[in-house]
Amino acid sequence: MTYETERTESESPEPVESPARPELIPQDERDTLALRLQQSLGGFVDAPRHAVEEAAAVFEEAADGIAAALTERRHSLRANWLAEKEGRTVEADTEQLRAALQAYRDVTERLLHI
Repeated sequence: MTYETERTESESPEPVESPARPELIPQDERDTLALRLQQSLGGFVDAPRHAVEEAAAVFEEAADGIAAALTERRHSLRANWLAEKEGRTVEADTEQLRAALQAYRDVTERLLHI
């Protein structure tokens, strides 16, 4: 998910979606996982073990999706400032390094607020 902080005078910071940042899990997958979780919660009375097994499966899929997205993002960020050409490291200019630093800051701050 992507978030920015929006403030009003009387409110504390609220997360709002920002189209500038990529989502860790696409909306359709989030909706599917949320529905499955809700169904597992609703099925607890009739089949407690199955409900817990399904909730565990939903959690594992969500965690795996986030891990895969973070791995992809890590590779993408690294490619922006640490490039190789003909087996040699190509130095990034200051602007590329500034952009990379901001990107690392943004994604790390998002991780710290999970």
